[in-house]
Amino acid sequence: MHEICNESNAWGADLFVSIHCNAGGGTGSETFYYYGSTKGRRLAEAIQKQMVDSIGTVNRRVEAKGFAVLSGTVAVAALVETAFIDNPRDARLLVEREDDFARAIARGITDFCGAER
Repeated sequence: MHEICNESNAWGADLFVSIHCNAGGGTGSETFYYYGSTKGRRLAEAIQKQMVDSIGTVNRRVEAKGFAVLSGTVAVAALVETAFIDNPRDARLLVEREDDFARAIARGITDFCGAER
């Protein structure tokens, strides 16, 4: 993880979005930001809203966490857990609506950027 953060920091990235599939018996989408990051929270909320509204995933939460990809980057950062790969309904969404997840995340980013102007 440190290598990814170091590369992002070296590039001078404005935003950092880490995209994952969750596991562990749940269902739905959740998005995380780093503790105390107001901009990170707004980015995470925008992405989460787009995923839930456009794909219909269960809205699990937007929450602050200390994950390495969130704490190690200088950019405004969010970690997205799109859906649960070990849940049959979510796994089907991940396969059948992969492009929709990508578009929802992209719209969340553009919503955030538009609000920051």
